[in-house]
Amino acid sequence: MNKHILLVMKWLNNQDSVSQKELEKNRRDACAAATNANLVAAHNAAAAAASYAAYAGIWVNKYFETTGEDRAQYEKELEK
Repeated sequence: MNKHILLVMKWLNNQDSVSQKELEKNRRDACAAATNANLVAAHNAAAAAASYAAYAGIWVNKYFETTGEDRAQYEKELEK
């Protein structure tokens, strides 16, 4: 499970649940971790979340399209 995507999804569900400082750290960490094509989508989602909610949603969707990961597992994790 990609912790960067999970944080962005949490923020998309409730923008008060994640601070701008956390989003910025997530963006930097995701960028550092983006060493292959699958993780580039994670970086893009984290970076988008730091700026615009509309784009963050698009990049989260792109992440799941690119990686083939099960979005439902992420949503279950958010419910915890």
